[in-house]
Amino acid sequence: MKRPARAGADPPPHLLATPRATGWDPHPAQRPPHRHDPVQQVIAPTGHHISLVTGHDEARHALTDPVFVHDIRRLHHREHGFGGRRCPDDIFAVEGRHPLNSDGAEHQRLRNVLAPLFTRTTAAHQHHMIDGACDAVLTRMARHDTPELVAHFARPLTVHVTAQLMGIPTEDIAELTALTLAMVSGRDPELCEVRRDRIALTRLWARIIGRRRRTPRQDLLSQLIRAEENGALSRQELVSTAWGVFSGGITSTTAFLASGAVELMNSPRHQAMLRTPRQTHALIAELLRLTSPFPFAAWRFALEEVTMGGTTIPQGTPVLISLAAANRDPSAYACPDALRPEHRRHSHLAFGNGRHYCPGSHLARLVAAVALRSLFRRFPRLRPAVPLSELSRRGSLIDRCYRSVPVHLVPRH
Repeated sequence: MKRPARAGADPPPHLLATPRATGWDPHPAQRPPHRHDPVQQVIAPTGHHISLVTGHDEARHALTDPVFVHDIRRLHHREHGFGGRRCPDDIFAVEGRHPLNSDGAEHQRLRNVLAPLFTRTTAAHQHHMIDGACDAVLTRMARHDTPELVAHFARPLTVHVTAQLMGIPTEDIAELTALTLAMVSGRDPELCEVRRDRIALTRLWARIIGRRRRTPRQDLLSQLIRAEENGALSRQELVSTAWGVFSGGITSTTAFLASGAVELMNSPRHQAMLRTPRQTHALIAELLRLTSPFPFAAWRFALEEVTMGGTTIPQGTPVLISLAAANRDPSAYACPDALRPEHRRHSHLAFGNGRHYCPGSHLARLVAAVALRSLFRRFPRLRPAVPLSELSRRGSLIDRCYRSVPVHLVPRH
């Protein structure tokens, strides 16, 4: 498909988000760039000048181009990157050392520790645990008069699965979840309460890791600790990587389950695809494209001036790659806003591309397939309790989840 012609009368967007960030849905907000340039200079709400990549081909290229780096320490001038100032949603760029803010050999070393823990085979071994967790969560959900898909389904399920996989002690799960969600909420990182939460989170991870070090098991956290004891990770990298796995598990998967359920409630005919593995695979892939649980890839920074998509990106500029916009680029997908799993042939960018491709993708797909199948098998007449137009999302770039999705179960008798 050819990219639509530029509509010269329409000015490009100047902000990454509207002033009312809580009402910002990344899909319509980023649709206008497709009528202009696939790469644009924009001003974020914080005042930072950034380059926003929205075109599908440009995003696929930018995700692998070594000129765009994750490690902000590689920038030579203080005015580059975030200009020496913290901003909301920069936490994975500036906090600690982990796969999301490293490049080259360092990134490969850190990824080599994680990769064996997230293979397709390893994920498949969790099927029984995930299935049992779904059954328990849905049973509790049915006790509510008007249950809510985020608080009563998606969030408790993903927290339980992630905590079980990692080996987080039961008594620490609630506090760890609350502090994690607080840290990715998009608040000003210089606020006193955010600093307190950061310190509390670090101390909590120290206690959790210390406890697991004394009583190791076969869980993911124990394996990361063994990697640290064998010299593959530093102690600081251990903490940062463990928290990255936990936070990624409970934010993106929660967002995907809630968004995927909304799409399927809005398209009941596609629910039948959950009955067979092959059709489920196609449906999950299309839901990933359509909902993009990671709306943006991790921050990148231009090591040198580069031109892409007809736009010059200055050296040192922060670069945001909008996976949500790229996955709905009309030059790559016919009817990009429609759920069409039967017709898609293009691969999506929901998990990124290249060496930084999400290592937890196999597990995320499995959780989504089991959870959505269980949800609509238990409640085949599930429907929203409010008009879908009334649903809103939180304004964070990281945790782009619906605030609340109240539903009527109307189970089959």
